[in-house]
Amino acid sequence: MKLGAGTYAWSAQGYSLEDSIREIASLKIGYIDILGTGHGHPAAFTLEGKKDIRKLMDDLGVSASSVLALYEGNIAGGDERERDPIREYMKQVLEFCGILGAGQILYKPGDKIIGIPNTLAWANSVAFSREMAALARPYNILLTFELVPRPFALVQTIEEMERYLADIERDNVFANLDLGHVALARDGADDVAAIASRTVHAHLNDNDTFDHTNDVVGTGSAPIGEYITALAAHGAEATCRGLGREFVAGIEIEVSADRVHDLTPLDINRQCRDYVLEHIPEITL
Repeated sequence: MKLGAGTYAWSAQGYSLEDSIREIASLKIGYIDILGTGHGHPAAFTLEGKKDIRKLMDDLGVSASSVLALYEGNIAGGDERERDPIREYMKQVLEFCGILGAGQILYKPGDKIIGIPNTLAWANSVAFSREMAALARPYNILLTFELVPRPFALVQTIEEMERYLADIERDNVFANLDLGHVALARDGADDVAAIASRTVHAHLNDNDTFDHTNDVVGTGSAPIGEYITALAAHGAEATCRGLGREFVAGIEIEVSADRVHDLTPLDINRQCRDYVLEHIPEITL
């Protein structure tokens, strides 16, 4: 497994995407998860600007592992008009991914809605996911999603991730395991092992057991090492190799978290990198 880092923390602190990429490269981390909103919104760049981002990454010897499509709106909603701008945004992200050479888009399965049966919200989300999978196929880009351990989310646990994948039934849709979220969902290493062969990416962050604090890895209670061992032992890397890709575990820390808010994004990611490389042997630069 290769260590990556996301640009979320840099975007939240007002850094440009270009400066974020330079700082990640300075840490000798070779894979970058691009935030597809804020400083990385595709609409913020001209075609030449996007090509300049790719050239910068090539010059620095780093690669885009994924783009995080954190759109506004809810794909599970009952109003079709709400999905139209999401469709257009996803098309922009697909084009951006193609230019960057990113092989994955992380998207949101959506939320439950008061007044709409949960079964209908689930069906709406599955139908939209199938539509996006068809759009992504010509680009050879995978769609990934993660669980959100909150009561309003449609997909809250690994068990629900497995059911969502089965209902979508598309061979270019996979799981991204945010390991901090997995711990908050109270899923264990056995649960991770069960979905490992359908997992092509992971996010690394920690928490204080009960709150989504997005702490530096190694400062909280999430058993990150156990989860990574389960992924490594049960086929996650083999799945990626079969797709011609590298399995990346990307650091994803939010600077607003209580334990890290006074650190710079570079400090946060350096601390995570050092802990991971010392304590989780399955992950390398």
